[in-house]
Amino acid sequence: MDYILSSKEMKEADQYTITNYASSLDLMEKAGRSIFEFLRTNFSKGFYYLIVTGSGNNGGDGFVIARYLLENGYQVDVYEVSEAKSSEAIENKKRYLKSPIKTLNINKNTIIIDAIFGYGLNKEVTEPYLNIIKKINEAEKYKVISVDIASGISSNNGLKMGEAIKSDVSLALGEYKLGHFLNDGKDYNKLTLKLDIGIVLPKKDYISRLDKSDFKDLFLNRKENSNKGSYGKVSLIGGMEKTPGALVLAYKAYSSLKLGVGYSELAFPKSLKFIYSALTPEIIYRPLKDNRLGSLKFNKKEYSSFLSSKVITIGMGIGVSKEVYKIIKFFLKNYQNTLIIDADGLNTLAKYGIDILKEKRNCKVVLTPHIKEFSRLSKKSIEDIKRMRVKLAKEFSFKYNVYLVLKDNSTLIVHQNNAYLNTNGNSGLAKGGSGDLLSGFIAGCVSLNDNDSDLLRKTALGSYILGRAADILKLHERVNEFSIIASDVVTVTNKVINEIIG
Repeated sequence: MDYILSSKEMKEADQYTITNYASSLDLMEKAGRSIFEFLRTNFSKGFYYLIVTGSGNNGGDGFVIARYLLENGYQVDVYEVSEAKSSEAIENKKRYLKSPIKTLNINKNTIIIDAIFGYGLNKEVTEPYLNIIKKINEAEKYKVISVDIASGISSNNGLKMGEAIKSDVSLALGEYKLGHFLNDGKDYNKLTLKLDIGIVLPKKDYISRLDKSDFKDLFLNRKENSNKGSYGKVSLIGGMEKTPGALVLAYKAYSSLKLGVGYSELAFPKSLKFIYSALTPEIIYRPLKDNRLGSLKFNKKEYSSFLSSKVITIGMGIGVSKEVYKIIKFFLKNYQNTLIIDADGLNTLAKYGIDILKEKRNCKVVLTPHIKEFSRLSKKSIEDIKRMRVKLAKEFSFKYNVYLVLKDNSTLIVHQNNAYLNTNGNSGLAKGGSGDLLSGFIAGCVSLNDNDSDLLRKTALGSYILGRAADILKLHERVNEFSIIASDVVTVTNKVINEIIG
């Protein structure tokens, strides 16, 4: 498990370490030395190393790197965008026994070390930085290595602050930052690696990124003396005449089956029975009362039969209507397990009243909006959500006591003050059907055991499986991101599970 910090949290950790364990100058020395060791391990002396510095401590790190390169016989120069101003940067500039150059000299043999801004950038990039960043991005070079985070990317939210360095490798000092993974962060920090420089964290309640080892205990041994009833039932409710969502629903059910659930139940408007009847033979089909438009109608007796399900997922292609709102309201008041609300279920809440969530009794609710859907639910602008994603997600979760899965290129999974960030996956998932798959994966993961204290982690597991499966397709199955489709993802689910259980 890795921690992912905001700028404020990183500053607090730096100060805590400086106060109790090491001086700022010592930390800078260790940071520069660690980056030099990375360069020495991965690149040869045949390259020309150009270190571009700013006036703060990030620039000071750059001078330490330059000194080690120079002392070990590498071709190195430092270009100052602005002169060193922090006392630590000034001291390390003195220790670097070579004058900074006055003109950028970049060629295809150049490795650029971006030491312009650190994690503290909180305003738009202006001149002279703007021009230098553009020149670096446009120049022919070998690689760009960023110190801590690509300069010009906000470490708080990953937004580009006017212009930003396009980094091949970003070396996170101490801990990962939110800006490495949110919004523009992944595009400008193509590969982010963490370097231990001795930062001591004052607390442990940061956003976490879970890896496969953090999920293994969720997969309980399946007993030979068991049957399908031992593992519960997942019910998937959705579809309408205009958007039958046959494949979407089949994907979700199939995903749940792959994760070990006893059996899956597919519920849909009865007029669409002919569409679903020949899909997947393992699924139980339940046609439900509908209206002349092929949309579901609420019937208390009919929906009471779902109350024994271990997990109910509702909303995929179901349409937005008062009848859907009645169904959701019935489950919130009468269901006692986990209810996952997706897609049109979310849009129905946004249209007819989200405060219904406050009326739930014993039901645990998981909402799976993408950013636009969350904007409708929260009444916040998309721009505000991108800028203050973590804060707004936590506030929303507290207000309605829900588990929130806020989907994006990195997915934030929140319950009140606890949060995980899933950073795997690739642009191959930026296509129709991926979000529906996620709800299916989450449904299967929730059904793995009956421990409610694991619910946030099981929800995060669903997101992890989706992203990791897409990465396996890209990295190991050699399916390019243009060609990945949702139906491909479920074909490698078992490989993800094998990685987790070992």
